[in-house]
Amino acid sequence: MSSRKWLTGYCLIVTIPLILIAVWVIKTDPYFHFHKPDTSNYYYTLNKERFQNDGILRNFEYDGIITGTSMAENFKTSDAELFFGGTFVKVPYEGAYFQEIDRELRVALKHDRDLKIIIRGLDMNRFRADKDQTKKSVYDFPEYLYNDNPFDDVEYLFNRNVVFEDCYEMTSDRLSDGFTPGITSFDDYRNWMKNYNFGYESVLGEGTQETDFKRAQPDLSEKEKENVRANVRQNITDLAREYPDVDFYIFFTPYSVVWWQKQINDGNFNKQIQAERIVIEEMLQVSNIKLYSFNNLTDITTDLNNYKDDIHYGDWINSLMLSYMSSGTCLLSEDNYQDYLKSEEEFYGSLNYDRCYLYQKDYRKDYLAAAVLNEEIYGVEPYIVSEPKPEGNKYVLTIDDVSAYKYIVCKEAVSEGTNTISIYDGSGTLLFEESRIEQSGFTGSQHIIDIERFEGRMEIVFTGEYIESSLTGEKRFVYSEIAVY
Repeated sequence: MSSRKWLTGYCLIVTIPLILIAVWVIKTDPYFHFHKPDTSNYYYTLNKERFQNDGILRNFEYDGIITGTSMAENFKTSDAELFFGGTFVKVPYEGAYFQEIDRELRVALKHDRDLKIIIRGLDMNRFRADKDQTKKSVYDFPEYLYNDNPFDDVEYLFNRNVVFEDCYEMTSDRLSDGFTPGITSFDDYRNWMKNYNFGYESVLGEGTQETDFKRAQPDLSEKEKENVRANVRQNITDLAREYPDVDFYIFFTPYSVVWWQKQINDGNFNKQIQAERIVIEEMLQVSNIKLYSFNNLTDITTDLNNYKDDIHYGDWINSLMLSYMSSGTCLLSEDNYQDYLKSEEEFYGSLNYDRCYLYQKDYRKDYLAAAVLNEEIYGVEPYIVSEPKPEGNKYVLTIDDVSAYKYIVCKEAVSEGTNTISIYDGSGTLLFEESRIEQSGFTGSQHIIDIERFEGRMEIVFTGEYIESSLTGEKRFVYSEIAVY
């Protein structure tokens, strides 16, 4: 065999597999780098923000964007579409600074002329960051996905993780029995709700700290003030001015009182308020920026049942903020921002934090805070049965259409024996069942069941014991204060 034939054969042996791999990656395209998802043939799992968001913004169809850090991961695009109309995508960037999000919004605006609305969270702990600061990740940033250089796409086409994890999994799933193509919903994309508990114990597990009101609170230096202005102008207001036909709904992420207490104890309280003033004044100069702050909704920020730590709130707060932004509630303006800042400074600068924590009630289940806000967010009146009247040892509550409801809440008194809550659909099929064996001496509990996934007619069956009062001899059903929110 001549050397030319050998070389040709060798090149074919090497090249053909590489071509097939490249075609495979382009066809499945798990990061949407080349085209929108082929949801008729594959299932796309959305779980890699910095690898998939750029492709989402380039190749999906939408007229609204929700973005931010982990503080935006629990937003539901279904809520945004309900309150604002249109079609939304969610592209959060966990731990990001302002510069990184600004960069991706520019990609979206460059590729989508029909974009009408951007909803963006501004983390208050990023106000004083350098304008060019980015998150230091444990992995190299996938620059090859973000630039317009076609030659470095080889880093995507022949990426071992893309080929042997993403593409292989998508293809093998397609061949499995019962496979259904599709894509992770943007409601679920990076939503971390199910991984955490909320409330006093989660936020203040190691106990409270004494508030150091004697700690010196220095002001921002002139250099620090200019740094804040540069950060806001480069990464927020410049973009809004370039696209005057796009509405920018921007909000400050509402941290808990525990975070504000830390600002006092670290000597950063004055600097934080002053930085916020600069941010507000810069943004109020831009007509298509609608700026919101929920920091003075102190019934929310002081209730630790809304938080998993000092800054991260539950998804019901995300929903509430969308509702408020759509109605103009908590909108900052030239007329009210001075009073807003004064109220914020007075409240958090003089709050009796120890007393605030002392009366916190940590729910055994973590979604009561969400349930009671459901009426305010969605306008759905709760269905409440204070004292159920059972037949025998059962009480049956029938709801003709549960689609608007999200939670069942009830109280269970001290008892001995097995108590059960069962949920059936209109055809009598069991959808959910929860049984507990309560022991004498247990202090009773509040139970919350998430029913957001259910639709149509539903029967809720409470099966349990009767409790006899040691004082009056009166008997009552173990379950009380049943409410469907």
